[in-house]
Amino acid sequence: MLRGLYTAASGMNHELNRQDAIANNLANVNTAGFKKDDMIGAAFHEELYYALDRGSVQPIGTAPLGVETDQVYTHLSSGTIVATENPLDLAIIGEGYFLIDTGTGQYLTRNGHFTRNAEGYLATDNGDLVLGENGPLRLNGPVEISDDGTVCVNNQVVDRLLIVTADDGASLVKEGHSRFLFAGGWTRVAAPGVQQGAYENSNVNTIEEMVKMITVTRAYESNQKAIAVADQVMNKIANEIGRV
Repeated sequence: MLRGLYTAASGMNHELNRQDAIANNLANVNTAGFKKDDMIGAAFHEELYYALDRGSVQPIGTAPLGVETDQVYTHLSSGTIVATENPLDLAIIGEGYFLIDTGTGQYLTRNGHFTRNAEGYLATDNGDLVLGENGPLRLNGPVEISDDGTVCVNNQVVDRLLIVTADDGASLVKEGHSRFLFAGGWTRVAAPGVQQGAYENSNVNTIEEMVKMITVTRAYESNQKAIAVADQVMNKIANEIGRV
């Protein structure tokens, strides 16, 4: 009976984690370049065996001990393209990321909702510099950016956007402001696709997330009811044993 309590409690905890992820997705539905997350669960006994001996311990039975949140999975699919007619807004069509410099390191992003900072450099909303093949892009005049990322200022070619892919896509780690930290190196996309006057919105589908939220809520309530039933049974057993 105690095992049933622990199993239901672990289920409630996992559903709370899923609820947090869904709520964060919904909160960022209009955040440029945001990528939605899902919580992946694993059977608790599998996680326990792995933790004890890195997977070499063999299971001794099949009775489940509940579920544990195993990892956060980030969906890297493209979001919807929002047309703005702002010449500084850029959307990547197809694969690749903008390479940006925060001052403390380089990051990847699909957020092309850019601006021009006080020094005339192309930058993100929070001040990160957008990199071209020759370094940060300085725009001292009207700017035109072609489909292949070539940057022209005052009708003169000045640089080309540095659009890259991570050498190890699995190493991408989400940071704030729609940025990704990458552990390995990067490779320049040979034939990038760029659309000027538009940016990529989040890849969050509001209806899909709301349906998932309802499913999670029902699963949480089911685990809650299981705990209540187990508590009633244990109360009854304790009282009957006491009378005997």
